Amino acid sequence: MKITIRNLSFGYRKTCILKGVNIEVAPGRLCVLLGANGAGKSTLIKCVNGILKPEKGEIYLDSTDLLRLPQKEKSKLIGYVPQSTEVEDSGLNVFEMVLSGRVPHMKGKMKDADYEIVRSVLEKMSLSDYSTKLLNQLSGGERQRVFIARALAQEPVVMLLDEPTSNLDLRYQLETMEIVRGLCQDKGMTIMAVIHDVNTAVTFADQVVLMKDGNIHATGHPDEILNTESLEHIFDVRVEFAAYQDKQYVIPKRCAG
Repeated sequence: MKITIRNLSFGYRKTCILKGVNIEVAPGRLCVLLGANGAGKSTLIKCVNGILKPEKGEIYLDSTDLLRLPQKEKSKLIGYVPQSTEVEDSGLNVFEMVLSGRVPHMKGKMKDADYEIVRSVLEKMSLSDYSTKLLNQLSGGERQRVFIARALAQEPVVMLLDEPTSNLDLRYQLETMEIVRGLCQDKGMTIMAVIHDVNTAVTFADQVVLMKDGNIHATGHPDEILNTESLEHIFDVRVEFAAYQDKQYVIPKRCAG
């Protein structure tokens, strides 16, 4: 489904966080939000998911107005992975947490098909051996994979990921991004992700949105908009590019100024 965001603004009290944001993400595309801390990336994700209510603007999935859609119906369409995966001592194990992703689709009790979906997702995320472990027994990276698995268990048409690789080691960063990329290519899922690593965006993204101070600086394919001028403006750091396998990767040099 196509994500359309028009003239979206959000603020806390007198502080403006998002300023008239306009973005379109085509169906089956992986859109990565890049920007320094405080640029408004996570706030934008939360507005799309309904966690935060924008002051003005519109958000659509195709012709569906997300700002008017009940949260349960929205949860059937959108899977969300938060930035923080800290959990209280809920007593839930991994299987139960991932199974909770099926709640939006429930009509009465869980069915055999729901359990089968969870088992399949656990295998995809290399979590089958963790099924009976309690969440508070897991490392931060393991919990991150569990939350991604829970979102996948929803079988959404859109995924919103807030720093999905932040707590993962190199192996699982790569595996997770390959899974995310595969969801776009194989299932036609539309994904919007906040990611801090520019080179991850170079490798996997179909579309990059550069944000600074709540504004959209540029949006387009990584090859089109990631250059020394744009990155130095967004991150206030000098960079150079190095070619590898037909892609231009970013090497930071020193702080600009």
